[in-house]
Amino acid sequence: MSQTFSEVFLPGEPFPSATRVGPLVHGIRIGAHDQDGLEAQGKAALDKMIQSIEVAGGTKDNIAEVSFYFAEPRPGISALNAAWVERFPKDDDRPTYKFMGAKLPSGQLVAIDYFAVVGERRKVLHLPKVAHTNPIPMGVRIGEFLFSSRVLPQNPEDNTPGKTPIEQADYAFRNAGELLRAGGMAWRDVVQCRAFIADPASRPLIEHHWRNVGGQGVLHVSPYAGPPGLMAFVEIFARS
Repeated sequence: MSQTFSEVFLPGEPFPSATRVGPLVHGIRIGAHDQDGLEAQGKAALDKMIQSIEVAGGTKDNIAEVSFYFAEPRPGISALNAAWVERFPKDDDRPTYKFMGAKLPSGQLVAIDYFAVVGERRKVLHLPKVAHTNPIPMGVRIGEFLFSSRVLPQNPEDNTPGKTPIEQADYAFRNAGELLRAGGMAWRDVVQCRAFIADPASRPLIEHHWRNVGGQGVLHVSPYAGPPGLMAFVEIFARS
């Protein structure tokens, strides 16, 4: 059965804030460069994100995953966590997110992408001993879809990162597999796997693990200068 495609426009704006295919909505580069300072821009962008999903026919309860792009990645997300919690106040009912540095138009300090599934309610997914310090779950299952944040390269026994790139790649894929199982899915359901690596020389490690888990979707490897000592992360998007 074919699904209807449509663009989502916020009032008074000539370009779309999102696209919708069936129930799946993808918000695109939502920003508020007319505001002064990162905190003000971030708050306005979050509000525009919520307005966007409402124009698309949903609510903020349908939002599953958010990507923040910062002109300067640090302090970045720490400046917006309070605004995030204000809009998603329940610990057990938040979308997941990731954040990265990016080249943005002059004057714009932050941009937001998001995924939502209209008519579905998110269920947060956690790993027992592996957790983010930011106020987000490790992943979200919503309808037939599963979205993760960046899955950490931590030892699942004690939440400490692997000591080498080999260990970290192993832990990242192992933890991603556990997250899939927590969401009732498997690696065969992964549509896209995105790996973030501190050293380009680690790419063969990622490709090795991707082959070992039998990945059938798209693998995308991105350079990423994460916190000191963290060398490999995995982000997954799956559909049952």
